[in-house]
Amino acid sequence: MLGRGARARGARMPALRLGAVRGMSRPRSDVSSRSMRLSIFALILVACEPSAPPASPAPPTPEPPRVEETVRARDSTLTLSVRRVEAEGWSGRVVVASFSLGAGRHVTVVPSEGPRPLDAILAERSPPRPFAAIDGGFYDSHGAPMGLVRTGGEDRAPLTERGGSGVFFVDGDRARVVHRDDFQPSPSIREALQSVDRIVDAGASVVSAAASNRRAARSAVAIDEDGAVHLAVAFDERAVLSEGAARIELGPDSTRTGPTLGEWATLLTRPASEGGVSAREALGLDGGYSTSLVVKSDTRALSVVAYRATINGLLVTARPAPEE
Repeated sequence: MLGRGARARGARMPALRLGAVRGMSRPRSDVSSRSMRLSIFALILVACEPSAPPASPAPPTPEPPRVEETVRARDSTLTLSVRRVEAEGWSGRVVVASFSLGAGRHVTVVPSEGPRPLDAILAERSPPRPFAAIDGGFYDSHGAPMGLVRTGGEDRAPLTERGGSGVFFVDGDRARVVHRDDFQPSPSIREALQSVDRIVDAGASVVSAAASNRRAARSAVAIDEDGAVHLAVAFDERAVLSEGAARIELGPDSTRTGPTLGEWATLLTRPASEGGVSAREALGLDGGYSTSLVVKSDTRALSVVAYRATINGLLVTARPAPEE
């Protein structure tokens, strides 16, 4: 016997639809109420739908480094400057030797048979003062240059893809840095050097965001809007192994401290008051363990000595340098 409200097992209940029994019409008021409920429900869904996340704010523009010029000497067409730079991630010095444009400036690529200190490579030339020289392109594990080395119109090493994206060359009195694929050899181009990497073009850094953030001492040859050539090195104070009156020797930290490649490129584009040279074009040189710069005039001498060696160099003189 079933109790009240109970249902016999297997008994079938009438099928129901929401708001109506089968066969019965739905009152107009029920339809209106249901439509209103659906409208309210739709509005709630729209209101609760997640909105697109706000766009990420643009990264703040880094402040220019604090710069203090400690040395500035001018001799004929050569200007030497030493600037102390304090920037995020490194604190050190930028040393720049600048030559004005024109027939009174001569640029020579100085090759070497193997990796040697820049001083030793220059000793074979005995360049006339005033002059400045900087380490050149990269070399491989066999001690051979990795890219184009042209001096006196003769190619000592060929243009190669692995040698780097940039080529520095002199055509007449005009110095340029171009991409490897845009370099057009001609008899009028007697001096040319390939290196890794072309870092400034049209006054702006061309170092990609994906470039390595490794810090190291840096070297570069840059050209400003007026055509002046600047040989520049940068190093962190932690990389200085020893220092004398006219000689700064770099140590093993020269490959672990200093600006990143992107920071170096940006710094070169800045005006001198912010540590740069207002570069229109620039080519990064070997740097790191090979960072070298030699400047000598009748009144001033300064050498930044690499921890290791370099395979060639760029030499800038006020008068033609004797050939090898």
